[in-house]
Amino acid sequence: MSVDITGRSASEIAAGLRERIERGHLPPGDALPPVRTLATELGVNRNTVVAAYRQLAQAGLVVARGRGGTRVAEQAPVAQEGYAPGTVLRDVGTGNPDPGLIPDPAAALARSGRPVLYGEPVVDPGLETWAREWMAEGLPDDQPRITVTSGASDAIERLLAQTLQRDDAVALEDPCFLSALHTVRQGGYRAVPVAVDAEGMTVDGLRAALADGVRAVICTPRAHNPTGASLTAGRAAQLREVLADHPYVLVIEDDHFSLLSRVPLRSIIGATQQRWARIRSVSKFLGPDMCLAVVASDAETAERLALRLT
Repeated sequence: MSVDITGRSASEIAAGLRERIERGHLPPGDALPPVRTLATELGVNRNTVVAAYRQLAQAGLVVARGRGGTRVAEQAPVAQEGYAPGTVLRDVGTGNPDPGLIPDPAAALARSGRPVLYGEPVVDPGLETWAREWMAEGLPDDQPRITVTSGASDAIERLLAQTLQRDDAVALEDPCFLSALHTVRQGGYRAVPVAVDAEGMTVDGLRAALADGVRAVICTPRAHNPTGASLTAGRAAQLREVLADHPYVLVIEDDHFSLLSRVPLRSIIGATQQRWARIRSVSKFLGPDMCLAVVASDAETAERLALRLT
């Protein structure tokens, strides 16, 4: 074999081979060295090489063919978002806007601004004033603290990280936006499903999740993904009543559709809630490449969130 293989443990050997396979240095069909030969070259026990090859096989990167040896597997094509060119079919499930309707940011970006120095406010004062007015509707504090993050997913990830510990439980709508589920799982938290009906998150589902000890609740108040449901006024009031008995549970509202929604915002953040945050990203109306989100929250949550941003 022309590609060098290194490592002393099974994990190190497997990682090195994985990198070479993924970089194309070991194309599909190439044979890996016989176990005994590689073990001798690396000065390790043959069982170490067997374990490394087993890890690669479990990952679908190689195939063991008995006397034919172990060979790099053919890689299945990975599905991508979008649509095939030259077809009349369009996938409307992505929610992508017409590029012709997206505002051109060139004029705004071309404006010469004053350099920002260390120790100055992180959020532009003009943006902060506008965002506070935009975000304050129905919140316990009409002067919420404003934070800017790199999109809604980034905001959720940082909010959970500043509040929770590994294996803590998070209430999520079922079904929910896959990105939210991935964020929870990748953070090492336990996802607790809360059923959704035509009026949004269900009361019984939330009550059961709180009884299960969730430390955070993530709710989409309108244009729920994937059902499209929006909270009714009655349902939102019921959810606030349930949450009133759990004032220190972090309540996160992901109001992703905000300016585009024709449905009024019905918040589940009640007057007695101590830990809360409302997130609004701009990707739906300024384009998916504008990865920015505004977070309005209570003062303590904002302070902790700011620490996660530094």
